[in-house]
Amino acid sequence: MRDNLKVYNNKTHNGHLSFEDDKYIFNYIQNAKDLVSLTMPTRSASWIDKKLHPIFQMNMPEGALKDTIKNHFSKIQTMDDINLLKLIGPYMLGRVKFEKIIDTKDSLELDDILSSKKQNLFDELMQRFAIRSGVSGVQPKLLLQAHDKTTMKFEYYIVKSWEQNYPNLALNEYFCMKAIQNANLPTPKFYISDDLKMFVMKRFDIDTDGTYLGFEDMCVLTARGTEQKYDGSYEEIARVIKDIISPEKRKESLKILFKVVVMNHLLGNGDGHLKNYGILYKDDFTNSYLAPIYDVITTTIYIKNDIPALRLGDGKLWWKEKSYKTFAKLSCKLSNKEYEEAILECKEAIIKTKLEIDKYNTTDKNIQDFLQNLKMCWSEDIS
Repeated sequence: MRDNLKVYNNKTHNGHLSFEDDKYIFNYIQNAKDLVSLTMPTRSASWIDKKLHPIFQMNMPEGALKDTIKNHFSKIQTMDDINLLKLIGPYMLGRVKFEKIIDTKDSLELDDILSSKKQNLFDELMQRFAIRSGVSGVQPKLLLQAHDKTTMKFEYYIVKSWEQNYPNLALNEYFCMKAIQNANLPTPKFYISDDLKMFVMKRFDIDTDGTYLGFEDMCVLTARGTEQKYDGSYEEIARVIKDIISPEKRKESLKILFKVVVMNHLLGNGDGHLKNYGILYKDDFTNSYLAPIYDVITTTIYIKNDIPALRLGDGKLWWKEKSYKTFAKLSCKLSNKEYEEAILECKEAIIKTKLEIDKYNTTDKNIQDFLQNLKMCWSEDIS
């Protein structure tokens, strides 16, 4: 048997995860009160899987972040899933932690991150914070704390950079998120660095008292691993919302889902996969709600003929109005009036954000050209 990892909910020891005979085994401790996942209720029997359970792999590093961690520690130990969790487990996004709980406070200022003149600041941050960044996603990203002088508190942030294959990705995400905000959809606070190299987003999985909220993405809630994030459909997400989200917030959550699907169409976002939608809840599970919208970009500026990440109806394509009406009525339970209002809000958000792009102050010709191309990828109606 390999290392037996302790699993915590916030600071409460709740179970053990081990790897034995090519199987991952999770056991709740006796009298455990908190669930590690809504999909894994407490029981005396073991939770056994040939692959790492979806809730435990949800925030496993990918891409550049995973490579950096492996490069640091591969000489010391084999970087399999269990050892990776042992290393970064205390710092995972959300309330499920591994092995031990470590409270950290970094001597960083948010303004210094956003206004730095250093050419390679993100690389420096990667070297410093990689092993403290339990967060998924292929795009290079980090978890860190920084002091915000406006709130006079240390806040928690996700900091993203971009690779050469996707030029100006931070600027792309910034204006796409502005469009989402302009459509009156919930978003975390977000910023872009002065040099346009980093997109910074305030974490939404931490409660006002400093404890971590339960967060589960749609991969976990549909019993899929990370590699299956492009499987499934928007109708399936709607069913999860109806099954899990608190009744008083269900209708609004379905409306939000519908508008996000429409905005993905208008923005040309072909990467709205299952890991980009999630549910937040507190320990009693009675106050569950849709997480703010995050990770929205225009993928068609890089991949001209990109298609949607998930199915709607019978396939993956940029659907026609009939498909959206059917989805609104049958899956999201919107009336005709609510459907028309939602479509209008999304259309007006695109128009407003295009005007904001036109007013963006830059003399850099490459940036000007990129922003004009970004606008050309956007549509103002679903027909």
